[in-house]
Amino acid sequence: MGTDLEILFGELESEVDWLQHKWDEFQELFGRGAAQLEVLNTAGPNFFYMLQKLLYEDAMLHLCRLTDPPESRVKGTSAQNLMIAKLADLISNPTLKAAVVSAAKHAQDTCDFARKWRDKRLAHSDLLIHRQGWASSLPEVTIGHVDNAIDSLSTTLYLVRGYYGHPPVAQIG
Repeated sequence: MGTDLEILFGELESEVDWLQHKWDEFQELFGRGAAQLEVLNTAGPNFFYMLQKLLYEDAMLHLCRLTDPPESRVKGTSAQNLMIAKLADLISNPTLKAAVVSAAKHAQDTCDFARKWRDKRLAHSDLLIHRQGWASSLPEVTIGHVDNAIDSLSTTLYLVRGYYGHPPVAQIG
């Protein structure tokens, strides 16, 4: 794989695994239906509402971080970002490189819903959306949207893992 690619791959794999773990916890608590939600609302409605909102928003922000542009510019300085598309920069095989570019672009497109939420509601408070209500102004997000986004990130990693002969990692959960 080469040292630089192996390091970047490991960092990205850890990030996607951590995102998947947090999202699994979200689904365990809040994605099991009305009976589960009733138990949580009885046990601690304010606490579990806050936890649901925090885990949801964290997942959206995590998806954005992994698919944002490769570089951030703040006050005249730039910083490199840890993101899925950077993998292609370190791959020399043209066929694999093209596949990773395509998969990373698909992941970025699949995470677009999260970016809209981040830009208009989570990282900033768009005044118009605040006044009109986010439900009418932002795309609806389901558990399936987040699942598909995480899968698209994992698919990109699996392309690289498979090409270099590394066995797939067993998913926990």
